[in-house]
Amino acid sequence: MKLMVSVMACLVACTACDSTTSEQVDGIVEYFDAGSIVPVQTEIPDFTGIPDWRPVNPADLLLLEVGDGLIAIELADWIAPNHANRMRQAARDGFFDGRSFYRVIDGFVAQGGRGEEADSVELPQYPTLAGEFTVAASSVNFTPMIDDDLYAPQVGHVAGFPAATNEAGDEVWPIHCPGTVAMARDNDPDSGDVEFYIVIGQGPRHLDRIMTVFGRVIDGMEHVQALRRGDPAVNSGVIADTGARDIIVSARIASDLPEDDSPAYEVMRTDGQAFHDAKEGRRNRTHDFFFETPPPVIEACHMPGPVRIAQTQLDD
Repeated sequence: MKLMVSVMACLVACTACDSTTSEQVDGIVEYFDAGSIVPVQTEIPDFTGIPDWRPVNPADLLLLEVGDGLIAIELADWIAPNHANRMRQAARDGFFDGRSFYRVIDGFVAQGGRGEEADSVELPQYPTLAGEFTVAASSVNFTPMIDDDLYAPQVGHVAGFPAATNEAGDEVWPIHCPGTVAMARDNDPDSGDVEFYIVIGQGPRHLDRIMTVFGRVIDGMEHVQALRRGDPAVNSGVIADTGARDIIVSARIASDLPEDDSPAYEVMRTDGQAFHDAKEGRRNRTHDFFFETPPPVIEACHMPGPVRIAQTQLDD
């Protein structure tokens, strides 16, 4: 068993956001910092030619079937191509079929894959992988948020994934939010193989940049949350009764399935107008329900790229 060092997107419905009260003057929008009356200014990007939605590539869609339903994970080749390919390989090998989520800690993570089975002690077909923790900012399209963050100089999004940058702005990494999927490992940063976890609680941001994130749940987070929990005070949350563990019935890559048997999804582009408007609506809550107006601040974990069933499937 590889216990994740203890030193998760959930699905966001595309619903109407609160209207914004920000004020635009000469291409500049004014917002107010939570702890100050000094306006914070940000330029409005040029969204010309950027569509609101992008299709999820079926080759990047990992489908985990558990007893409660289907969990859809978008793999992130932009940050962890080797880990994403390992999950594709293991799924195609049928490695995960019949294994379980054997370590599930409420408010933290659900961990599955290698586990403690006798045939998991040595897995020469899955040699350990070098950690893939950050990428050059020049290699991705990072869209920043204007709000301060406790764990990084700046946060924002890459392809729907909540992400962060360093102070120089030349390095980017995905951050741990609910629904984040990453590879477990030992103390050695380069010891991941086929044991993964899904964040199910408040984002454990202290794991950013030291664990390899290779995907995020884009549908079926309710099925992840339904997994049986272990006791975190006993063997670090491992469920001792193997019969009480939730089984991974199957793991498949969508592109390997007949088109009629595979769901298709679209993710709102996080570098486009629609997502920009959605962030501002969420940041500036002006609905009558808020008799006390919240500060105009939103965390990146609270705003992953919204997901919907692909329009082509809705038309069928």
